[in-house]
Amino acid sequence: MILEATVDNIDYCTSLLQQDEIIGIPTETVYGLAGNALKESSVRKIFQVKGRPLMDPLIVHCNHLEAVELIAKLNDPARKLAKTFWPGPLTMVVKKNKNVPDIVTAGLNSVAVRVPQHPVFRSVLERIDFPLAAPSANPFGYVSPTLAEHVQHTLGSQIKAILDGGPCKIGIESTIIDLRDHQMPTILRYGPINSSQISDCLGFSVKTAISEKNNDTAAQSAPGQLTRHYSPRTSVDLLEHGCTQNKNPIVSHCDKTIALVCNQKPKWYTGQSNIYWLSETGNPDEIAHNLFNLIQKLDRQQFEKICIEQVSPETIGSAINDRLRRAAAKKS
Repeated sequence: MILEATVDNIDYCTSLLQQDEIIGIPTETVYGLAGNALKESSVRKIFQVKGRPLMDPLIVHCNHLEAVELIAKLNDPARKLAKTFWPGPLTMVVKKNKNVPDIVTAGLNSVAVRVPQHPVFRSVLERIDFPLAAPSANPFGYVSPTLAEHVQHTLGSQIKAILDGGPCKIGIESTIIDLRDHQMPTILRYGPINSSQISDCLGFSVKTAISEKNNDTAAQSAPGQLTRHYSPRTSVDLLEHGCTQNKNPIVSHCDKTIALVCNQKPKWYTGQSNIYWLSETGNPDEIAHNLFNLIQKLDRQQFEKICIEQVSPETIGSAINDRLRRAAAKKS
């Protein structure tokens, strides 16, 4: 059931969370499936509803830095990043405190934490005295939801409420940085905050540990690292950045059974029903904002394949291409 984010409905959803129920909730990145992060029974419902394997940990969302320190041990780099980027789309992996159940962290002694920016999520957090575990509100491995309707379409029959906070502002998941070793901060998942911004904040370069090959059966240090993820049911093929602006043989091959998704409106477009674009001008923030919504829309049509143009890797482009690469990974 989708509920407008009125005071009464926020109060109702808060009461559900206090009764160990789980709800759909908006964040600035994507919609989350939220439950009490400190109650194993609530967290287990999240895993069950999503069909998520227990080796894939959850992100714990808190209202402010002081609340984070009740569940995690923050070092100096973490505090510096928190001061700069929270509330916002940055998740930090740090050592956990004993009050965080092992089910949240895939049995590891670390926990992924974030202070979200979305006003509806923050209104809920202000009404409760516990943090919320909130992975994306979709079946495990499927395309992340950026509208309340996406959550209703896939999980609506299994949860009691979905708070409607409108379209997610950013449209892709948070950046994740591993700060367990304070001398070697490492980006585990690309996101809206890029490595240059993090390096500038810390005063030194950070590493990345993002690879096309991952041990998909071992406990993951953070979400979003599995080889195949963010995947529609329709097969996805990737195209090189820039190739759709000229009607080359690859583009010409996309007949009406294939959806062609361009970064920006092609100059040669003459009304073809299978041609789509993510931004009129190719703006990377607009591409990120529209990406998952368009993929979900196309996945509910009868296309045999979705061909998507990758983006330039600058700014948020690396994060977009990371999502596309995992969406296009073939089932083993």
